[in-house]
Amino acid sequence: MARRVFLHIGTPKSGTTYLQSLWWQHRDALAGRGLLLPGGDADEQFRAGAVVRANAGVLATMGPRERGAWDRVAQESAAWSGDVLVSQEQLVEASAEQASAAVGRLADDGAEVHLVITARDLVRQVPSAWQQRVKHGSDTTLRRFCRRVAKDDPGFNFWHHQDVPRVLDRWAVALPPEHVHVVVLPRPGADRDLLWRRTSELLGLDAVGLATAAPVANETLAPAEIEFLRQVNTHFPGAHLDVATSRRVKGFMEPRLGRAGRAPARLLLPADLHPWFVERGNAMVDELASAPWHVVGDLEDLRPDPEQGAGVDPDAVPDADVLEVATAFIAAELQARASGPPRAAPAPASPRAVRGAGPGPREPASPTTLRRVLRRLTRGGA
Repeated sequence: MARRVFLHIGTPKSGTTYLQSLWWQHRDALAGRGLLLPGGDADEQFRAGAVVRANAGVLATMGPRERGAWDRVAQESAAWSGDVLVSQEQLVEASAEQASAAVGRLADDGAEVHLVITARDLVRQVPSAWQQRVKHGSDTTLRRFCRRVAKDDPGFNFWHHQDVPRVLDRWAVALPPEHVHVVVLPRPGADRDLLWRRTSELLGLDAVGLATAAPVANETLAPAEIEFLRQVNTHFPGAHLDVATSRRVKGFMEPRLGRAGRAPARLLLPADLHPWFVERGNAMVDELASAPWHVVGDLEDLRPDPEQGAGVDPDAVPDADVLEVATAFIAAELQARASGPPRAAPAPASPRAVRGAGPGPREPASPTTLRRVLRRLTRGGA
């Protein structure tokens, strides 16, 4: 039986992709040091999380064997004699009943279950969560999203995975407080591997000699790229894409963005709503400070900056910037298709290269052209 089972449940956009990338990169080395990642790969743990959550959209894409992922993860954990780590951020949205059942299953053979949640300040989380929705097919603007979040409706799914005290209320019922761990994402400017060191210390992991350059990153797009993608999403019917279509669109679009030298920028919340998010973020920190759970790091790092600081309003990106992204995107896709199989997803050509092709300078296209390009692109489809 496992000695301890660490269940890392997110939150999304709090360094989870970075940590998971390193854990899976070093899976064999970690097993040699006594820490097992059950399931064989991250996809199996994702499927296991979908089963725990009874996620109908994901389950609809899974066959009978895939639906046995949670049983396999639990069985493999029970057969291990050391420590176990399961990391799947969709678990953050589990109901109290689902959480209790998951903890009970992992503790069946006497293992000591520990809950781990990584947390980031609310003002940084909101635009990241919005961008992630756009990547998955949403066409909502940041302002519209922020207004919805600021209604503070506990039924809105943003709060299901970002209100850390409420998440822990659901998950911690079946656990002693000392087995509930809040790992604080450091502020910008801190050592890049500080989050890795904090989690390694919590896991009792000897991380000496393990590389900390993550092979996979959850890419942040430049503001013009986000707006381009959001405008493409307006051409899809319905408010939400089903899971299969969302995966297909994301898999087609995302590799073709973020590679043309356009620097991501810090996205600013609407100025009139920023104070509300600061106050709400501080209230969450106060709740965590008064709770009995174990904190790794400094909770003060979760307090939002009361000043907006420098950044970009993603709802005010000039049409000309979006057009540059669109034309570079189409040029790169045409080049890939013209080269024949296998179809790669090369970096989009830079705007300068697109404009400079052929003899003589070219006139920039108009916003009307942008809209026409977007319509044609979405008809061509993924």
